[in-house]
Amino acid sequence: MHPGDGFVVVVNYNQEREIARFLSDLKGFWPVEKTLVIDDASTDGSGLLAAAAGYEVLQHATNRGVGAAIASGIRAARGRSAQFVAILSSNGKMLPSELARVIAPILANEADYVTGSRFLENDGAASVPFFRRYTIPLASIFLNLFLQFNYTDVTCGYRAYRLALFDDPRFDIYQPWLERYQLEYYQHFVVAKYGFRIQEVPVHIVYGHLEKGRRSKIKPIVDWWKMLSPILFLWLRIKK
Repeated sequence: MHPGDGFVVVVNYNQEREIARFLSDLKGFWPVEKTLVIDDASTDGSGLLAAAAGYEVLQHATNRGVGAAIASGIRAARGRSAQFVAILSSNGKMLPSELARVIAPILANEADYVTGSRFLENDGAASVPFFRRYTIPLASIFLNLFLQFNYTDVTCGYRAYRLALFDDPRFDIYQPWLERYQLEYYQHFVVAKYGFRIQEVPVHIVYGHLEKGRRSKIKPIVDWWKMLSPILFLWLRIKK
């Protein structure tokens, strides 16, 4: 497989202060014409900034959530005959300079599903806020009780995967209940359960450029449940 066989999907929602710098950085590591910006009904003009920078922007009419944005990006990439995608966020926490590392196992045909981890290298979690630095490993240990793979960083959204995964009828990412934060944890479960090749690779998630209050859109309790629910629903066979 060749890098030209893939697309980068950039998920965006109200990141007007960060998106221009992020997309400028991304240009140094990935072609504009092989990038799709999925704008999840932003109200701040960030989608317009992406379009002004020369990127193809696909807009949701209403805010549906990060899971729906990822699913829209996957659908669009498949429609362009892509063989793999990499997922990044427009907030600049994921480093474009590490993109080659994330897609390398896909290109080498060593993995079907690659997910980043801040805990595989000693300095990977150095910039992670104190609370998350200790709760993310605990969350990973807990969720691994229900999974068939020992993820070290279940909450890291820096990922790449072969689009052939979604030819498997057991893998249905377009279910309405997966539109918010559920999709990413659904994917964790399904690739492990059905024996797809998984690799974690070391990445850094940076926060220093983000103002306080803009470091995460995740709401305690409510969104934590959205993350946890797919694992429980699938493990209990309530959902599929």
